[in-house]
Amino acid sequence: MKAVIMAGGEGSRLRPLTSMRPKPMVPVFNQPVMEHILGLVKHHGIDEVVATLAFLPQVIEDYFGDGSEWGMSVSYALEETPLGTAGSVKNAQAKLAGERFLVISGDALTDIDLGEVLRFHEQKGGLVTLALKSVPDPLEFGVVITDDDGRIERFLEKPSWGQVFSDTINTGIYVCEPDVLDLMPARQAFDFSNDLFPLIMRKGGALFGMVTDGYWCDIGSLETYVQAHRDVLDGAAKVHIPGIRAKGDLWIGDGADVDPEAELAQKVVIGKNVKVRAGVSLGEYTVLGDNVVVGHSARVSHSIVWDDSFVGAGSNLQGSVVCKNVDVRRRATLDQGSSVGDRSVIGHDATVAAGVQVYPYKWIEPAATVSESIIWESRASRSLFGDRGISGLVGADVTPEMALKVAQAFGTTLPAGSHVVVSRDGSRGARMLKRAVVAGLNSTGVHCRDLRVASAAVNRFTTRDSRCTGGIHVCAVEGGAQGMAELHFYRADGLNITVAEEKKVERLFFRGEFRRAFFDEVGEIIYPPRALEYYGRGLRDAIGELGSRERWIRVVADMGGGAAALIVPQVAQGWRINLVALNPIPDAERTFATAENRARTLDLMRRDMDVFAADFGVVFDMGAESIQLVSREGAVIDGDTALLAMVDLWCRTGPAGSGIAVPVTASTVVERLAEASGKPVRRTGVSRRALAEAACDGTIGFAGTRDGGYVFPSFLCGADAVMALGALPCMLDAAATSLEDVIAALPEHHLAQGEVFCPMGSKGSLMRQVTELAQDSGAELHEGVRIPLEEGWVLVLPDAVEPTIHIHAEGPDPATAQERVEQYSGIVREACG
Repeated sequence: MKAVIMAGGEGSRLRPLTSMRPKPMVPVFNQPVMEHILGLVKHHGIDEVVATLAFLPQVIEDYFGDGSEWGMSVSYALEETPLGTAGSVKNAQAKLAGERFLVISGDALTDIDLGEVLRFHEQKGGLVTLALKSVPDPLEFGVVITDDDGRIERFLEKPSWGQVFSDTINTGIYVCEPDVLDLMPARQAFDFSNDLFPLIMRKGGALFGMVTDGYWCDIGSLETYVQAHRDVLDGAAKVHIPGIRAKGDLWIGDGADVDPEAELAQKVVIGKNVKVRAGVSLGEYTVLGDNVVVGHSARVSHSIVWDDSFVGAGSNLQGSVVCKNVDVRRRATLDQGSSVGDRSVIGHDATVAAGVQVYPYKWIEPAATVSESIIWESRASRSLFGDRGISGLVGADVTPEMALKVAQAFGTTLPAGSHVVVSRDGSRGARMLKRAVVAGLNSTGVHCRDLRVASAAVNRFTTRDSRCTGGIHVCAVEGGAQGMAELHFYRADGLNITVAEEKKVERLFFRGEFRRAFFDEVGEIIYPPRALEYYGRGLRDAIGELGSRERWIRVVADMGGGAAALIVPQVAQGWRINLVALNPIPDAERTFATAENRARTLDLMRRDMDVFAADFGVVFDMGAESIQLVSREGAVIDGDTALLAMVDLWCRTGPAGSGIAVPVTASTVVERLAEASGKPVRRTGVSRRALAEAACDGTIGFAGTRDGGYVFPSFLCGADAVMALGALPCMLDAAATSLEDVIAALPEHHLAQGEVFCPMGSKGSLMRQVTELAQDSGAELHEGVRIPLEEGWVLVLPDAVEPTIHIHAEGPDPATAQERVEQYSGIVREACG
């Protein structure tokens, strides 16, 4: 006689445990469920097995092979398309050789006496015999009613409570005569409970059920998975537990190393080669897989830890399931009902709250509190904000749910009835997120002044010059990975909210402590009718202060289908700019920031600049915050050269004493250019917020980044590409020069940069070592460690969010600059271990 083990289950309700494996391969006491079933079948004298496979079949085939390791013969029948329970058995008909066979699920834990079921089947002489079981809650199973002789009278699959007529359910264990296969259609979906059994009953066939007293548990959810382990340890099921049974209910596997100072409770299973350090407390109902390491003074209770995982010193696992190859760092906490998928990392001092699911390959930042499941996200962080507001992959790191909650948190920090300006760029992702932001603000009683598609500068301007208490701008990340978005938050003066304000928003976000607005308190949505007009008038006034111009110039501008298209055509004429506009209409369908798209745009620009004899060209980003300059010949001017050109022009034409602000990574040529004009230079952090804050102290007249973001504080303390377009011709006219001549006269500058991986927990130690190394060289510690060198410098700068160290350097020539990057990259790698 052969057994058919149905092993095609995906186990979607059991994720993240089944994210990397089919349901029959989920381990119970460090062995797959299907291995326990294989042992049960062999125990009852059946040594030939056919396994029906569907989801991730190679995982099962690789583990069991031909079955020889278990003293059995195992073959496989693969479903190319879903065939249902009976259809999968029909698919294995050629391997059953026309004899009686047993069908059993490979993903339910049981110790049912199969011999008793076989004897009952032979005694009754039916076509099929079902093993039945009485359970307290039959709703999730097929309810069966039999007569006194065991013949099935009624069968109902997964009833409602109103349809429950019995507590006797179908376990999915059947003894079948070979003739039953003739009732099943080939190569089509067919189910035992819904199709075959009703068919047999209609035809008057003999269908019997036997109520068994054995243990049976369908491991269909995290709760039943944990309960199965408890049942076995409580003695309710006869299931093999690997290892040597020590005192009482303690099992210890081969090669396990348990420190004498560890505290072990009863009903604990320790796998092979496990290391349990001093001071560890293993509470009852704890199961440790093979090769697990539990660090000093960790506490693990009512938890299941799979093979090859690490539990750091001082960690606390209470009622959690930790999958394979998981790294739980020191002092982390996993609360009741939490689960962590394969190959995830839980950072030190992090907390995974009760019931939270962390899917495979996730990284939880140190000290983070995870209060919601991490499914699609790539990471969970203790902080929301980075150098550029909140950013991440749309649909994964940044979702509508997340945007809703962060807007609720921001709105809660403001007085009820406040007005907040909201805007977005032209991308569809930003549109989706902005709608969630509006809903979140309204739910806290905050009114939204919705600018729809607008630039960040328009948002800042409107926030500053109206009675609004804040602003939120949503935009795609230009020049980064496709699909990335950012959320920027502004205070009443149009500047980014402070770090302290960000922390307050984060605390509310992670705690879920939001102000609620009831029916008549919900905020309104207002559409300001003349926001762009007011902004345009402000631009014209600001450009007028830079000097009047008589000469007309011709500029080819790529609007990028973004926010610049809404304002540039309106103001260009007043600035005496003959505008040749490319992509002049906001376009949510436009695929931006791709190499192919950029190359095509530049080809068009070169053509039009030649045809129209343009003075220069500009390429706007989607949010109209930064621009790329293009020379008269159609060559793209790199960001560093463009910044130096703008600095040079400001030094020549700006008011006396008006300072210049640039990031710490900019070339020292900035100081050389400013020295001749007596203008002071201030070095800032690399973020645009740091630059904007420095620009607003009243002494700075111009600030710029290395990627085309230019700030003119007399108008707005924020990067504004449209203002930059208007200011550049004014400065060129005042200096009586051309952009090409300015660039040609610039001193040489040679910059290089690189990145080195560094774990988050090692950054502090690394920066201490770098600071000590540079203490005698006059290092600057404004942001990172900037070490002056002959004709240049090197900067070691930790990333604010990623486990990365950025190395920037300047040298007298390209080779030297690159050598300095490589030299300090080596120092960082060695220090990070």
